[in-house]
Amino acid sequence: GKENRPRLEPRILLEDPELSYHAKHRVSEGDIFDNLLIHGDNLLVDNRKNIGVIDYERTGEGHALQDFIELEADILNRLHTTGTSRSAFWNMCITLFKQDTIRELDEAETTSEDTQIDKAFKTISVIREFAAKCISNPNAREYLLGLLFNMLFRAALVHKEDPQKSERPLLLAGFICHRLEHWNGPWPPTEWNFSQETP
Repeated sequence: GKENRPRLEPRILLEDPELSYHAKHRVSEGDIFDNLLIHGDNLLVDNRKNIGVIDYERTGEGHALQDFIELEADILNRLHTTGTSRSAFWNMCITLFKQDTIRELDEAETTSEDTQIDKAFKTISVIREFAAKCISNPNAREYLLGLLFNMLFRAALVHKEDPQKSERPLLLAGFICHRLEHWNGPWPPTEWNFSQETP
């Protein structure tokens, strides 16, 4: 139970350059050679070397699925900056939003010729597997509602910086709305065709 939690203590984790990899040189000014998503300030390690990742950007009480939803939303919103195929991205979204219950995705569902989409698929599959284990009724509608609100929050947040950056989260929000509104209908709708690359 809650009273038997391991005692976590902050530890500084140092990078092992032998285990890290990136390109040998920058190709463009946008190339990033450091990963600040996980660093010593947001990791806790207990005496059994279990690692806990913490991030205090937003804290407070929330739904059991909130952290999983935020991770997935962050992956979906960041993919557009990696040069991914748009048709592969939208086909991935069709697959992700098709689930009736939150679960690990079938291996056949999570393959893509686009390496970034393939990696995202596999990561989201693991996120959803863990999410399903945390709640007794892994209802996909509830999960998609959380994704919808997260996309709207993201759109409002980035709109202040650059209105064009709000396009992707707003498109995803509309996509999710359509799925929720037509929950019992065919998915994807027959009139949708993402087989061709779209502008």
